[in-house]
Amino acid sequence: MENKNTVESIENKWWIRLLIILSRWAVGATFIFSGFVKAIDPMGSVYKFNDYFVAFGLEFLIPLSLIFAVLLAAFEFMIGVNMFLGSYRRLTSWLVLFTMIFMTPLTLYLAIANPVSDCGCFGDALILTNWQTFFKNVLLLAITIFLFIFNNRIRGIYNRPVQWITVLYSLIFVFAISWIGYNYQPILDFRPYKSGLNLAKAMGTESSGTGSSGEYLFIYEKDGKQQEFTLDNYPVDDTTWTFVDRVEKKTPVIQEDEFIKDFMIISPDLGDVTDEILTNKNYQFLLLSSDIAKADDSEIDRINEIYDYALVHGYNFYCVTASSQEDIARWQDDTGAEYPFYYMDETAIKTIMRANPSMVLLKDGVIYWKRSASSLPDESVLTAPLEKLSLGQIRMYNADRRIMFLVLIYLVPMLILLLTEKTVAAIIVNIKNLRMKRRQEKALRSKGKRINIEKETTKNDNKEELVGEISDLLFHTFVLMNDRGVSLEDIQNKLKERHQVTGNKKEFHTRGDY
Repeated sequence: MENKNTVESIENKWWIRLLIILSRWAVGATFIFSGFVKAIDPMGSVYKFNDYFVAFGLEFLIPLSLIFAVLLAAFEFMIGVNMFLGSYRRLTSWLVLFTMIFMTPLTLYLAIANPVSDCGCFGDALILTNWQTFFKNVLLLAITIFLFIFNNRIRGIYNRPVQWITVLYSLIFVFAISWIGYNYQPILDFRPYKSGLNLAKAMGTESSGTGSSGEYLFIYEKDGKQQEFTLDNYPVDDTTWTFVDRVEKKTPVIQEDEFIKDFMIISPDLGDVTDEILTNKNYQFLLLSSDIAKADDSEIDRINEIYDYALVHGYNFYCVTASSQEDIARWQDDTGAEYPFYYMDETAIKTIMRANPSMVLLKDGVIYWKRSASSLPDESVLTAPLEKLSLGQIRMYNADRRIMFLVLIYLVPMLILLLTEKTVAAIIVNIKNLRMKRRQEKALRSKGKRINIEKETTKNDNKEELVGEISDLLFHTFVLMNDRGVSLEDIQNKLKERHQVTGNKKEFHTRGDY
């Protein structure tokens, strides 16, 4: 009993209550952010899941990567919102605790074994090393245990009857932005290749730290054997060699500022044509496909229409891919593609655009816009040179505006629900108070009936009428007791006080005393 009182005294301290609130918000905000950035860019999470499945020998799960990515984003966002709002406190505390108990040892293994360099906890929005992720999870686990112990002190912002609405709307919000990010492109772009970016300038930034030298090795294959070449000796004119991959040669350099270093386009005939493309002052269409064998060809008519449009107006049109010549030949046969094919590193293509295929409009080294194949314009829009069309204007990326839009889309309905719920709750309380007041008044009026019971008894010996009077009195008495929180035990204790024993005598109060 003493220990219980001690715990209750600790729980009631103001600094404990404040610490509970701050801890709840810290854990909730972390999970909200983690789920949100995953939902914004589901394909980024898919690539990370694929890395994990390959590292752990679970390649058979790769077809399910998208499902896992979306469900994980929804789960993290939901429990984060619930923790932040104090909704379903017991269930949410258990879910967060189990999550951290599972993730903390896993991230310790990742930090030690390093099968994947980046855990992907916060997508491309915030890159953490595996050791940073582990220490972050240790801190979160400690806070989660604290919240679990003081779970009963968590108070929800929304009342229990409407908490399911907040959960449902949170899930709808997550699934909606995931759908947009998968079918079109992420609403928020955390990658370096944003619309309006001057690639030539970004690639020309000087550096100072340890990192990459910017030198590349080109892997070609002939007669089943692969060989590495440099820019100086790769087989440009020898068609017997087949391009396989491009890898970056890692050497220590000094990096001063982060800049783009993986944008490199290789022509099978001309070699490195990056500078030629970036310095071209005319419009250029780049059709991007990380794996053309898996590319969606449902919008091939739109792609071919844009290619025909480019030919008419003298714009360059290239397909940039990391695929083999066999896959390219198959795509040409299936789609009738006549545009030239260039090569780029698969990771670089996936970083630029998530959709496969997608398209980028360049001019003078500047990214004018990026679009997935499903959002490309059709021939009804391509009625004039790009200079005269809105399609030929730079679509500047404005992160602040997009963030504000997402915040309003989510918070406004939640605030409306909160105000509505509190207003309705206040109205219900007022109605209950009014009803209780009326019942009390009625019960008080019935007190007068007890005075008349004896009169009615002496005036009329009808037992049935007497039973009726007593029943009315007892009914209203019990109503009054219920409204005022009075129990039969309280009545019994009061009667004991009135019938005290003094010495050997019982002191009975007169009838008028009670």
